Amino acid sequence: MKKETFSELSDIFLRVINRYNEIEKTPYSYGTDILLHPSETHTIEFIGNNPDINVTRLAELLGITKGAVSKRIKQLRKNDLVTKSISPETENEVVINLTVKGSEIYKAHAKFSKQLNKSIANLYKYLPDEVIMDLERIGTETEQIFLDISNERKKR
Repeated sequence: MKKETFSELSDIFLRVINRYNEIEKTPYSYGTDILLHPSETHTIEFIGNNPDINVTRLAELLGITKGAVSKRIKQLRKNDLVTKSISPETENEVVINLTVKGSEIYKAHAKFSKQLNKSIANLYKYLPDEVIMDLERIGTETEQIFLDISNERKKR
């Protein structure tokens, strides 16, 4: 690959990352009166996908600490988006579920995600399977490079 081509691809990739990061930092209301940060919306998404979920499992799914989950749940409860209750399975476990308002946001976010995925899928639908497989491999290997850098920086 020519140096200029790699440089152009690298620039495009960086711009895509920056656009994604911009979206991930921008609060959105999903048609309600509550502005939610994407991290809160993703938490609602995981709770909606996993009714009666506990804090430990939610932390695992989100890839964050239980303390961070507890903080998010506190904020979401404050906005009447989730409930905490004793598990129907065992008395010493607390489970989290969506309220009616939380379910509205869950559904609106699902609709947004479906449309976004459809738009992106349309970009790839005419590519040969071999190219798709190459893109998947490159994406996975690029992710590993970033994970290695992240882990190395955490050591310092």
